[in-house]
Amino acid sequence: MIKNFDVVVVGSGPGGFTSALILAKQGFKTALVEREKLGGTCLQRGCIPKEGLYQIARSAYFLKKRLGVSVPLDFEKSLLKVRERINKIEENAKFLLRKEGVVLVEGSAKLVDEKVIKVGRNTYLKTDHIILACGSRQKEAGVSAEDLLTGKVKPKGKILIEGSGATACELSFILSVFGFEVLLKVEGRLLKDYPVEEEFVEKLERELEMCGVKFTTTNEDADVLVKATGRVPNLCEEDFPFLERDEEGYVKVSPYMRTNLQDVYAVGDITKPMGASHAIAKAKSACQCIMGCQQPYKPELVPVVICSALELGFVGSIKEGRRIVKTLNANTKSFVNGWNGMVSIIVDEEERLSYFSMLGECVSEPMNIASAIIGSTLWDQFFFSNNYTHPSICESFSDLSLEFMFNLLNL
Repeated sequence: MIKNFDVVVVGSGPGGFTSALILAKQGFKTALVEREKLGGTCLQRGCIPKEGLYQIARSAYFLKKRLGVSVPLDFEKSLLKVRERINKIEENAKFLLRKEGVVLVEGSAKLVDEKVIKVGRNTYLKTDHIILACGSRQKEAGVSAEDLLTGKVKPKGKILIEGSGATACELSFILSVFGFEVLLKVEGRLLKDYPVEEEFVEKLERELEMCGVKFTTTNEDADVLVKATGRVPNLCEEDFPFLERDEEGYVKVSPYMRTNLQDVYAVGDITKPMGASHAIAKAKSACQCIMGCQQPYKPELVPVVICSALELGFVGSIKEGRRIVKTLNANTKSFVNGWNGMVSIIVDEEERLSYFSMLGECVSEPMNIASAIIGSTLWDQFFFSNNYTHPSICESFSDLSLEFMFNLLNL
């Protein structure tokens, strides 16, 4: 069976879903191929279930820390409630795609050539453009965070988590607040592969210890051993030949997410860097290229937030320049709620805002404002002239701009 499309997207995670929706809205006849459940790792066993559990844990931790009130939490019941919401999100996503005319195709995809995708045994999708968004898989064998977030493995007793990245930080906090004994095995520095300043990491480590997480550098006996040691691209070379890859298995792409095949694009975790926010940004760039209005993907403009005992957000690039660090204790919203936090910026030699980082509570939304002005020389005017709700974390932006302008006057 042969079917014709303008675009075929393989994979329905953040990168694939975003690509299919954008192009369908622009009038492209679009097919979305998925071999498992719609939403990929992010929706079904990653970002979204983790976010649901994180908010429950965060609320309980806040009450205990501020009022000394212990709220008994049940992991299985909480996960069940979260997964009910995930099922609803999946239903809504299917409705939205079908409403825009996207054809959902179930099955495993193979790249026949740069114009044809084979699905299953005898379905061939001919197309003008292909977007590959095949996601990633766990690097090491063993129990994964995904196993816990889907209910495949039930946490119990003492849990040893191996890893130093975002997943290890986030999962260790959640499980500790839910009442499990958590040991976090870290080789080297926590978040060593992330552009995060040392003092921010140290503050996060202290907060994790306060909520009961114990750090270790050795293997210890535990009821559950969780591997959170990283992920690799989920792209079988036999099913997707012809594509140029680097030594780590990532697909090589241009700034517009084009592969070495003219009309084949790669987005999401099969290209560097990984992460849902990056996947969406890559998808937008690929779609714009297909639509004829090229806009390069710039990873330094994509904000990232790690939700752990404190939320840690960052965007931009750490460069040589003037650095300003302020505590969030001066922020009324932060102080009245007893939140700990810091904000840091780096301004390069040309007075461009090159890096912005924030550690504390509820920092996800402020990070979106900061990302809009990275690389600009007008960042201080932007921060100062903007009006913010009161009280809010975003009011700290005005303080930063005033600090910078005051320093300039006194140089």
